[in-house]
Amino acid sequence: MRFLKYLGVGLLVIIISLSLGVVVVQRVSDGPIEFLQGGPFQTGEVVKEPVTDWSFGELGNTQFELVGYGTSRRAGFIMLDGVAYMTCDLGFIWNRLEGMPKMVLNLIYVFKSWHLDAVEDGRARIRLDGKIYETQFTKVEDPELQEKLKLRIETIFREMFGELGPQPVNGPKDIWFFRIDSRV
Repeated sequence: MRFLKYLGVGLLVIIISLSLGVVVVQRVSDGPIEFLQGGPFQTGEVVKEPVTDWSFGELGNTQFELVGYGTSRRAGFIMLDGVAYMTCDLGFIWNRLEGMPKMVLNLIYVFKSWHLDAVEDGRARIRLDGKIYETQFTKVEDPELQEKLKLRIETIFREMFGELGPQPVNGPKDIWFFRIDSRV
């Protein structure tokens, strides 16, 4: 019995130490670490000219940070009618998946809050291929545009990964879009 008590305490210490280690590494890293959020950008060439065509980065390895929050993350953006939109999946896509991908994305969803911060202050920095672009995120509120964007992202997903399951009746099933504009 005493052995189990020490084993339990030991495992708890290991779990707490690993968790704290991950948090520290995230905060001091130069950008996100795979799907985990990371620290603010420390490297990259800041582009001083406004970007009018973001198509070069659509569906790419997009990293971004909201100005003033000290964290960065990965997300994809899509193009519609020549305009770029950052996506924030709140169950619209991931809740239609099965197995491990759904479990991992659900865990990310539980801790996701950047979309709420972006509504308050949409100043952001996007890093693509080592270059940093000063941008402004503006939440899409127009229902007609939202439907077009949802259709676009469903089409992209089907082309890349195959058929999607039906939209969930219960649970998280939303997606937010933010128009991306240059701030320079």
